[in-house]
Amino acid sequence: MARVYLDEDVSVLLAQLLQARETDTITARDAGMLRKSDREHLRKASELQRILITHNRSDFEELYSIFLQEDLRHSGIIVLTRKRDVYLSASRLTNFLYHHSSLNDQLWYL
Repeated sequence: MARVYLDEDVSVLLAQLLQARETDTITARDAGMLRKSDREHLRKASELQRILITHNRSDFEELYSIFLQEDLRHSGIIVLTRKRDVYLSASRLTNFLYHHSSLNDQLWYL
């Protein structure tokens, strides 16, 4: 299964729910990345070979485009909707990751 990195915009409860479902999950806090830029989060997630998960759609869409233009690699980005219940998000995300273990250089919306 995929390994994930939750940026500081995502609830720590989601991390706990994913870990309970045996998804290899770390948070920005775990990685010592609080108050870092979105670009730093994406680079850290990629350095750790983890898919970045965020609620921050507009900034990461822009960052995704910049990475494409600059031919920079990343381990993937998943943008979760903020309005969805965290338990439902954990369930959908777990199911998605079960079927998609690698998202290199891709951007997905759930």
